[in-house]
Amino acid sequence: MSATILVASRTIDELIPYLDDAYWESSQIKHKDLLHNLMRVLTEEAHELHKVSVQDGDYKYEPVSEGIRYLPAQLVWLNENLSSVIPRTSTALRIGPELHKVITLLTS
Repeated sequence: MSATILVASRTIDELIPYLDDAYWESSQIKHKDLLHNLMRVLTEEAHELHKVSVQDGDYKYEPVSEGIRYLPAQLVWLNENLSSVIPRTSTALRIGPELHKVITLLTS
């Protein structure tokens, strides 16, 4: 079953703060660049979804912003390399499930 616009909006909104934490905890520039790009694109998508009327929240979610279509590969890579990108265990444990939800959202 595909996600609704409301579910997609919540799912993306829940991941962004964890990516922000990971950004500040990461020590390598290439990881910071990846995390910043993910936050930027997901924030853009979230802004677009927030513009949708409440009455239309039950419609099937389809990616709105162009950049979101290219994120699944980066999200999968991050998910597979959490321990090397995010040094703090507590952040990695919190981000993992939310990351999986967004990957599922964007690849289903």
